[in-house]
Amino acid sequence: MILFFLMALPLVAELKVSVDKTQITRGETVRFTLSITGEGKVSVPPFDELCGYAIEGRMQSTKDIFSNGKRSQELSLIYEIMPQKSCVIESFPVSINGKTQTTEAINITVSKVAITKNAPFTVELKTEKRSVYVGQPFEMKVELKARQGIDVLAESISLPESKNIWVKSEQKGKPLLQEGYSKRNNTYALAAQRSGTLALGPLRWDVKVRNQSRDNWGMWLATAKTHSVFSNEIELEVKELPAGVSLVGELEIEVSVDKTEVNAGEAVNVDIRVKGAGNIEDLPAFEIHVDGAQAFKEEPKKTHYLRDGKYFGDFSQKLALVAERDFTVPAFKIRYMDVTTDTLKTITTNAIDIKVLNSAPAVKEELKISRPQEKPEENVQSTVGSALSLMQGVFLLLGGIVLGLIFSMIPWKRVFIKDKRKHAVSAKESKEVLQLLMGHMHADPEIEELVKKLSENLYEGKSHKIDKKRLREIVKKLQE
Repeated sequence: MILFFLMALPLVAELKVSVDKTQITRGETVRFTLSITGEGKVSVPPFDELCGYAIEGRMQSTKDIFSNGKRSQELSLIYEIMPQKSCVIESFPVSINGKTQTTEAINITVSKVAITKNAPFTVELKTEKRSVYVGQPFEMKVELKARQGIDVLAESISLPESKNIWVKSEQKGKPLLQEGYSKRNNTYALAAQRSGTLALGPLRWDVKVRNQSRDNWGMWLATAKTHSVFSNEIELEVKELPAGVSLVGELEIEVSVDKTEVNAGEAVNVDIRVKGAGNIEDLPAFEIHVDGAQAFKEEPKKTHYLRDGKYFGDFSQKLALVAERDFTVPAFKIRYMDVTTDTLKTITTNAIDIKVLNSAPAVKEELKISRPQEKPEENVQSTVGSALSLMQGVFLLLGGIVLGLIFSMIPWKRVFIKDKRKHAVSAKESKEVLQLLMGHMHADPEIEELVKKLSENLYEGKSHKIDKKRLREIVKKLQE
């Protein structure tokens, strides 16, 4: 009965966590082991990192354990990480046979590597800027050195992982031989995204080299070994920009137009360009509003590059304005923090006057004043025509008949057809068709809708479907 009672007892699963070492030098790995002894269903939460660092490797093993004549199984889940700073492996829940158990937290202490003079590999961070503004691009140089004669098979560089520092650009240097080392400098353009004191680094450099070793029979074997090398750290003081300001650097702005005199309904193309050393990619698109003119804008184009250790940018945007009256292209301005003077600066372009030719005269209504007390004046019919004599009327009639015969002999149809052909516009999606339609858009809702679709297709890159047959009919009608 006692034996039967013991056999009926359920096996209690046991949970243990451990690490192979709690104190390491930067560049060493930590092996974290989660062991579960017993029988039943085990559920471990999935995770891609421990102690705040990505998992370098995963392994799993099982083995049988006999204790007091009983057999049980041990499941081991092994994770390898390479912390760069001291951290804590936080506790997490594990479900065993439907019951939840929580692991214990483990502290890991990481000490910096002392760079020796004759080390086979070294990596060092350098920057001239120790104080910058939020969003201000600055340069970080990375000096990589490998002892000459080492057979390097592959390498990879992991930049400092930080959500508060963005990498904007990279420029790789060429290797040079110097004092027994192969040396090169890589340049990176970075930008801090929040104010305060931020740590720049450490950078990790993984170098895979060829390694020679002997087997159990004394034979030489060619294997590969990876060296993980870490750089120094740099503290960066990041200053907050004034409210409402997002640009920082040394910037210029200029605006040009393709013409200052146009015919009514003809487009004036405006080109805005901002350039200089700074975070130009953060500059939003310019808006334009001109009374009496219709505006079309394209999406801006932005480029950036590293030159002589500085981060430069170029912003260009095209606009188009169409009007029936004279108008003025307004001044454009940008406000930014000038790093050369450490002061806020506003730069503005000049307004540009545009002369519109062949514009339709403005229609002014006659001012009428109603006075209820006054009686309306009686209509007086003109009697000028009654003063003509009978003889004058006869001569005028004969002159009119002669002039009518002369004008009837002129081939007016050929003249008008020639004039129409001269000014005919091809019925396709083009700026000429758009200008023709815009002159009649206020009188017809259908034409107004066509103007909207055509302008968006031509100036904003959209692809509205337009009835080609109907477009030809409208253009032909407007040209008659």
